[in-house]
Amino acid sequence: MGSAHDAGSISYEKVNFEMNKATSNKLGEYMNKIFKKPLAVVSGLVILVMFAAPVSAAVLAPNTVMFSQGGLINAREGDTLTLDLRGYDFTLGPDGAAFSLNWNPSVLRYVGSTVANPPWDSAFVSDDNSGSIDYVFLNKLTPGDAGTSFAIASFTFNILGGLGSETTITLGNPAFDDTGFTLPGGTLVDVNYVDSQVRVVPLPAALWMFGVGLAGMLGSMSRRK
Repeated sequence: MGSAHDAGSISYEKVNFEMNKATSNKLGEYMNKIFKKPLAVVSGLVILVMFAAPVSAAVLAPNTVMFSQGGLINAREGDTLTLDLRGYDFTLGPDGAAFSLNWNPSVLRYVGSTVANPPWDSAFVSDDNSGSIDYVFLNKLTPGDAGTSFAIASFTFNILGGLGSETTITLGNPAFDDTGFTLPGGTLVDVNYVDSQVRVVPLPAALWMFGVGLAGMLGSMSRRK
């Protein structure tokens, strides 16, 4: 009986060994196919995974005005940064808008703006001051309103601040009046302005390490061909 049990054990171990060997071979073939892909494909996939922005699950208050890039924005020194201002979840669509922006001019230098058209077909931007746009006025000359969720304008900045510097871009009604966003007929909208924080950060160390490692691995593979 003992011999039969031992033979069964040996047979089981042999089968298990062969299965593991087959699995290992298939895994090796699969990895080999992956690493034979062109550099652009491999690096593109990894960078996409590293930098893909998570989808925000935050519930916004009605009549919110904020940058689509979110409340915390990372940028690198010397880069150009374009931020898109939008209106979200308005109870009723406005046909006019007036607002202001303020920021630290030692961190950001204003370059220019582009008004979203549609929905706005008339605009005035007072941007003569360093560190602020004290008046942006938008209007619809054509019939109808902007809708309940709509584009407003894009603002472009150069990043002047060094590593670790930061500034808040503050949104609000114009400094010299309280017009804000208006409905057809002139009724004012109670707007929820959401500010954004811009931070100057380094390129992630993980990306540098990945780049060096990937270059070395591909170089080694090329030498073996």
